[in-house]
Amino acid sequence: MTKLRERLPVRKTLLSLAAVTALAGLLSGGVANATGSGHDRAVPPPPAAPTSANQIQNIDQVKTAIKAYYGDTVVGDEHFPSATGAYAREVAGVEAGATQYLRARLAQRHGHGRLAILLDVDDTTLVTYNYEIAVNFVFNPVSQAEYVNGQRFREVPGMPALANWAAAHGITVFFLTGRNHTQRDGTAGNLTKVGFTVPVDEPHLYLKYVATDTSFPAYLPCAPTCSTTDYKSLTRQHIESLGYDIVGNFGDQFSDLNGGFADRTFKLPNPMYFLP
Repeated sequence: MTKLRERLPVRKTLLSLAAVTALAGLLSGGVANATGSGHDRAVPPPPAAPTSANQIQNIDQVKTAIKAYYGDTVVGDEHFPSATGAYAREVAGVEAGATQYLRARLAQRHGHGRLAILLDVDDTTLVTYNYEIAVNFVFNPVSQAEYVNGQRFREVPGMPALANWAAAHGITVFFLTGRNHTQRDGTAGNLTKVGFTVPVDEPHLYLKYVATDTSFPAYLPCAPTCSTTDYKSLTRQHIESLGYDIVGNFGDQFSDLNGGFADRTFKLPNPMYFLP
C-alpha cells in the first residue's frame, strides 16, 4: 500500500478516472493485464471527459465485482481473498509462467552478474484486500500504518513459494516497496510471518525515503520527490550496479515495472487501486 507508496493523492478514492480504467473490465470478464508483460493494458479507458454517466462504471457495481473476483471470505471480523477464487487462480497463472521462465534462465545462465528477482510488496507479495475492505477502498495513512506495523496482511497466494524456490536455486531475492523506511520492521516481520524464508534485512529490502529525511542515497538524485517509476527504476539500476542481473521484476502496478533495469516484468492483478 503506499506504493510510492505513501500513497499518492490520486489514490485517495476508489474511482479516480484511472481506477475506473483498471476496474471496469471486471464486469466484462477481464482484469487489466493480469498476466502480460506489464505494458499492454487489456481494458480500454473511459473518456477523459465523460459526457454521460453511462460511460463510467457504477461504483457500487465495481465494489461488488471486486469482492466476487477476490472470493470475499470473512474470518472473524476481517475479509480475505479465497484461496480458490478467481484472484488466486489468476495469480497462479502468473506464477506458473514466471517459474517456467526462471527455470529457463537458470538452464541458460546467459547474461552477466548474479541472477536476481525483484518483488514489490503491497499486492505483489502481501495482499491488502482486508485493509481495502475495512476502509471501503478509501486510503488513510494512519489506518494503513496500523495494518503495516501490526503485520496484518496475508501473502499473495503462491508468492512465498515462488520466492523461496528461486532462492533455493541460487537466485537472490530483493524487495522494493514505496512504504517509507519507518515501516521497515513491520514490513520485514510481515513477510517472514507469511512464509518468506529469504532474507528481508536491509540489503535485500528497499524502502522509500521521505521529505523529512536529512540525507538520501546517491543513486536517487531525485529524492525525495522521485516519481514512482524513477524511484523504482533507479533502485533497480543501483542493484544491478552491485553485480546482479535482475531477470524478473514483479509488481501489481505499471509504475512498478516501467523504467527498465530488468530482463522481464511480471504484472500481478490488482483491481483495487491505481498508482501512476
